[in-house]
Amino acid sequence: MSKRFLASSQEAFLNHNIYADKSALVLEWLLLEGLTRCFFSIREVSRAINVSLGLVQRVFKVLIINGLITSSGVATEKKFAVKKAPALLESWLEHYSIIKKCKIWTYSSGLQGQEGILEALAHSGFSRNVAFALHSAADAHRCKNSNLKTVELYLLQPAIRLQIEQLLFLEPQERGYEVLLIEPYYKNLLNHTVEKASSPLLTYLDLYHFPLRGREQAEFMAQRIPELKQIYKGRAK
Repeated sequence: MSKRFLASSQEAFLNHNIYADKSALVLEWLLLEGLTRCFFSIREVSRAINVSLGLVQRVFKVLIINGLITSSGVATEKKFAVKKAPALLESWLEHYSIIKKCKIWTYSSGLQGQEGILEALAHSGFSRNVAFALHSAADAHRCKNSNLKTVELYLLQPAIRLQIEQLLFLEPQERGYEVLLIEPYYKNLLNHTVEKASSPLLTYLDLYHFPLRGREQAEFMAQRIPELKQIYKGRAK
């Protein structure tokens, strides 16, 4: 019975969701900051992203077991290093899809195209309550490779959705869309918005499984944005 209990406990530990909202802060730090360092400690990461030592430790243990980061030293002197950044990102992609994890609403708009929509948003009091997502975020990061004229927005405060619908004269649309509103899964990562857009890393994750030219756009960003290029540095051809 004790052996079965230990096996069950180990299985539960390995299945710990390190790709959940708050745990993702640790993964983001590893891929963007940890990758630039030779070594770092659990305490450094905890302090940098303002999460508990226990959470960082749980994420690190899963990543070590899977060979994605390494550790050296003992007890409080233990140091860590990112070993396989591309594999860590690919593992994240296996566990996250914006289509499966986020609530998404598709609309047509009564305003005059993309410019009219963005102008109405800019002159409203809601511009601080949304962030560009997907192709709109890629455009904000000056790394868009398509001529799509859609507007995709993360609702930083989901309760404002009805007000945004009224502001932009939105009507539900089953096929295709002019405007996409998204209730985020990674709320904590969205605290790191850049230029009123989701961070390049979150934008990449979102686009990768997005059916409308998403992977094409994600790979275009990975080849050009420094934060993403460093993750793939040394990747096997």
